[in-house]
Amino acid sequence: MPTLFNTLKLSVPLAALLLAGCASISKEECLVADWYAMGVTDGSQGRALAAFRDYQADCAKHQLSSDFEQYQAGHQQGVVNYCVYSNGVTLGRQGNNFNTLCESERFEDFQEGYFQGQQLHQMENKLAKLRRDMAAIESRIEQNQQQLKDNQASIIDENSTKTQREELLKDNDRLRREIRRLKTDLGALVELEEETDLEISHYLNSIQL
Repeated sequence: MPTLFNTLKLSVPLAALLLAGCASISKEECLVADWYAMGVTDGSQGRALAAFRDYQADCAKHQLSSDFEQYQAGHQQGVVNYCVYSNGVTLGRQGNNFNTLCESERFEDFQEGYFQGQQLHQMENKLAKLRRDMAAIESRIEQNQQQLKDNQASIIDENSTKTQREELLKDNDRLRREIRRLKTDLGALVELEEETDLEISHYLNSIQL
């Protein structure tokens, strides 16, 4: 698969600005701008060609020119650097939308990576939900067990009436039944969690990262 994009040689202030995702530049940056390098940077980070319009407008405020041809040429190279398999996997795995810059048939590696990343994203979301459900059931079991203890303390309290004790004993029977049911549900989720975790592990081994 293609490698990640090459390191660009930009001035430190300008490079930091672009990496931060801000599509604007100052008068000083307009004066020293390497439009080709800026295009490569933006393309390599998956930004649309339209980002140039903001640069152009900023420079025009100071009566300074901008070079769209150089920027466009750099941007095209940057897109080639961006639309690689590894970036596709990352984008899909994070649940991000498909970047239309990579729609071309030239970028089949990126598209395949994005599809695989989407599959991984779905499996990891499933695992996360299973773990949330397990935590919720464990919390309910703990609450019921605590209620059992509280009820038992009230049952042996000499101030409790016979009627109160009878009601508490009935409640304890209900709590025990619910705890057994919850533990059964939890066991089923534990099995699903183990299966899903193993599925993710196998899938990670089957794709190239």
